[in-house]
Amino acid sequence: MATVLFDSLKAWWPEVILSAGAMAAIIAGAWTRRAQPALGLAWATVLAAAAALLRAPVPAPTDVFFGLIVCDPFSLAFRWIALGVTALVVLISGASSRDVEPGRRGEYFGLVLLIGVGLMLMAEANHLLMAYVALELVSLNSYLLVGFVHDQRSAEAGLKYLLIGALSSGLMLFGMSLLFGLTGELSFPGLLAAARGMADAPPAALSISVALMFAGLAFKVSMVPFHLWTPDAYEGAPLPIAALLSVGPKAAGLALLLRVVAVLDPVWHVCAPWVWGLTIITMTLGNVVALVQTNIKRLLAYSTIGQVGYLLIGVTVAGPTAQDALVVYLVAYLFMNLGLFACAQAVVEETGSESLEAFAGLGRRSPGLALLCALFLLSLAGLPPLLGFFGKFLLFGAAVKAGQAGLAIAGIANSAIALYYYVNILRLMYVAPAPQGRPVRLTRSLRLAAVLCALATVGLGLAPGWLLQAVSASRAMNLL
Repeated sequence: MATVLFDSLKAWWPEVILSAGAMAAIIAGAWTRRAQPALGLAWATVLAAAAALLRAPVPAPTDVFFGLIVCDPFSLAFRWIALGVTALVVLISGASSRDVEPGRRGEYFGLVLLIGVGLMLMAEANHLLMAYVALELVSLNSYLLVGFVHDQRSAEAGLKYLLIGALSSGLMLFGMSLLFGLTGELSFPGLLAAARGMADAPPAALSISVALMFAGLAFKVSMVPFHLWTPDAYEGAPLPIAALLSVGPKAAGLALLLRVVAVLDPVWHVCAPWVWGLTIITMTLGNVVALVQTNIKRLLAYSTIGQVGYLLIGVTVAGPTAQDALVVYLVAYLFMNLGLFACAQAVVEETGSESLEAFAGLGRRSPGLALLCALFLLSLAGLPPLLGFFGKFLLFGAAVKAGQAGLAIAGIANSAIALYYYVNILRLMYVAPAPQGRPVRLTRSLRLAAVLCALATVGLGLAPGWLLQAVSASRAMNLL
């Protein structure tokens, strides 16, 4: 037993470091009311976790923690995505003086780091109970951070998020209990073997259990009809936390969803038709409702729902090509969406307004910031030669290759709809008259976050070969 635990820790050091750093940041915040010690600890933790992840053995030489989690090339890709999201959110949060009081930075950064641990665990889960624990680790800390600001709007958003999250958590747990009752298994390899035995005639109870589990994951990724929490939570949360929720839980939730689909592949055809329909509804509702938004946080919330619809094409189509396309688009989404949130953070910090009108005349007041913002908006819209276009091209191409041309057509049509509200922000920045006021200045941390995201969005869009090679190497999933 001691040998297994030691070997498990060698593969799981990044998560151990993040957990210890989170505790240290919380203690530092309680010890001193200054913001810098907690921020420094958060950065030291992220860098140490990255160094440990570089040295982590993949695949792990043993069943990590007795098979509860699996450290394979697939989980490694999503662990890097989770760590990248955490690092960029810490970078954006370093400039946030409007939402988070200096005396509460320790709690704030500690909760962010714990969410990073949960995101990694979601991608590594090889057991239903571990998947549930990982989901709750992300969810409970997210509820706290959404309601972190001392105002009515933040408290209301946190309460709504908690209530809907509790409902979805209960649905998922009930689905897991039904699945255990039917199969007698909780581990993913055991469930795969049991599902193969039911492939010819899956009982109705199995379909219900899968649907309930899917509902819990759909809540986490903001899939319709479990998306209702998203705009209110984004609007009430500190903007860096809205940025975290827009990418981190979506990536980890999709990773876990891919594992669940692979485990239940022998009976997945029962669920495939309604997942196909919900994928189209998700992208359409998100993009159509975004057209009428006037608050930048709510617009980005509905934009996120639309983007999730595109990402779900990779789950609906399934297969190696679709999986590669999904991971590529997740990487693209990470950089272009967090880059846009960094730009929005700068505008909100300077103007004190979350209205889209705050972007009016930005092209003349702060041309560099406007250029970065335009870059991310055009990438989200899917225009070449940016990384967002390349990711959508792969996703839609995978759908056509699998004989699901309807999904590709829906994605293209929704990209055209999304172009309208993204271009509307460009119109405000470059055509609308500039109000009186000083230029929007980017702090050092926001400038670094936006520039890093811009370089990745342009560089990987122009030369995607390295990204494709890395994604292909992460394809194999150790489920047996």
